[in-house]
Amino acid sequence: MAQGLLIALLSLPFGFVLHPVQLLIGLGLLAIFGIGIGALSMALALATKDREWVFWTTQNALLFPLLILSGMMLPLETGPGWMQTASRLNPLTYIVEAERDLLSGEYFSPAIRWGWAAAALVCLIGLIIGIRKTQRTI
Repeated sequence: MAQGLLIALLSLPFGFVLHPVQLLIGLGLLAIFGIGIGALSMALALATKDREWVFWTTQNALLFPLLILSGMMLPLETGPGWMQTASRLNPLTYIVEAERDLLSGEYFSPAIRWGWAAAALVCLIGLIIGIRKTQRTI
């Protein structure tokens, strides 16, 4: 959340129009998603205990494709069909689209609802897996 807020504030001199309510909603969306990703990361760390290289290899092998397939870094509209299809299976795609709409001043676009659904699903799955792995480790 701190990074998102910092990026928004640093964007102001470059013409970014701040919509405070939507920014707070967007930060909340990131927080829910972050809880799920954090719990999944913790479960992975516990599963690869004493083998840090496995943790970093797995994390990087998963996160970079998810970032690229989310449309965050590259426009997917001009990409090949398989990439567009794969992006629709990526929950991060829906969160990126929701954040774009929120930060442009929207409140009720369908992308925002899909973003919240994706964040909630990742959070729920992450917490279930993370809590179960933690309980088994203790």
